[in-house]
Amino acid sequence: MRARLRAGAREIIAAFDRSGLPADGKITPAMLVDALEVFFEDCDRIDRDYGPAAEVLAEDVSGLADQIFECLHDLANWAEKFKLREPRVAVLDISLEVAQWCMRHKGQLRQLGPVVAALANRTNQAGSLNACIALSDAYEAVILNVAIRLQGDRSSSDPARPWRQLLLNSAIVATRTRDLARMERAFRRMETHLPSECQAFFRQASHQVAGIGFSPEARKLVQARNAKWTARSQG
Repeated sequence: MRARLRAGAREIIAAFDRSGLPADGKITPAMLVDALEVFFEDCDRIDRDYGPAAEVLAEDVSGLADQIFECLHDLANWAEKFKLREPRVAVLDISLEVAQWCMRHKGQLRQLGPVVAALANRTNQAGSLNACIALSDAYEAVILNVAIRLQGDRSSSDPARPWRQLLLNSAIVATRTRDLARMERAFRRMETHLPSECQAFFRQASHQVAGIGFSPEARKLVQARNAKWTARSQG
């Protein structure tokens, strides 16, 4: 995480230095990087003291993850201010590694926005089948961690709410894996929690599975869902 942080933050710090903005009263990009270095050392210390996957007092790891997410978010905001798209994406992407560290130690993801943004970015970049399978696993882990707290937000009309984005993007990635079990699991979550999204999603998915590489069983699975939700919308 540290090497990726330094690489992603280098341009942001340089842009701030060039900007001539007064540092008085501001938490500068360099200060955020310094704070993150300390927090990452805390992560390393927990791994050394307890083991890389040991259960640790939830508040310790969850609270540490919260602090890291806040700093990454603020650093990404500086990148956006200076119109540095790639460094912004690189900084936000570290959030997924932090989330995975937190979950390995049985912590709770309480600030989901940065994690969802990192997953969405990887969804856009994942091209190979293996990358999609690994990303599907990452989605499943995050969904399992936050499900009890967030599944009740289905009444919200905000299309950017984290639970919606998680379920929708996980279904997109599951379809790309071409794995029937992954697809079925993701589709059932869509039907349970996002029924208003199902018609559009399965219509698009039916076009996707018509392409090369999808088995007859995968096409049948999607086409049946598409027919079901098309019929419901017309009923």
